[in-house]
Amino acid sequence: MQHRMFALIIIITTAAAIVGAGTPAAADPKPDDAVEYRQGMMMGIGWNVSPMGAMVKGKIPFDRDQFAFFAGRAALLAPMALEGFTPNTADTKSEAKPKLWLHLDDFKKRIKDLEEATAKLASVAKGGDEAAMKRQSGDTVKVCKGCHDEYQKKH
Repeated sequence: MQHRMFALIIIITTAAAIVGAGTPAAADPKPDDAVEYRQGMMMGIGWNVSPMGAMVKGKIPFDRDQFAFFAGRAALLAPMALEGFTPNTADTKSEAKPKLWLHLDDFKKRIKDLEEATAKLASVAKGGDEAAMKRQSGDTVKVCKGCHDEYQKKH
């Protein structure tokens, strides 16, 4: 687990440096690197969505500040996820179903929906209305689940 967390930190730091420098992401990343990058982004989103879900379900105490913190981080990560879905990864071992590449426009739309849902979640969370936060969390998770059901291989 520590290795995965360390890898996630490296990926996020690298992505932030690339974005901060105003340069585009690697023009032609190695397929394995692109897959690792996107998996790191998705893990990061899940890392932050999971405790919000636990709060919504009452498994842990609801904490508005922590919820807003996690929502903000998910909103920052979501726009970076698509960068790892490069055409040269279509045949690389990953959790992506082959049909993702046949329906790339739909997949891109779903990622855009994720970006919008996480941004709205972060905005709603700033307002502090627990009921609204829980509602938007549910709407955001539906976006995640819909895409995973369609384009992610089952474990």
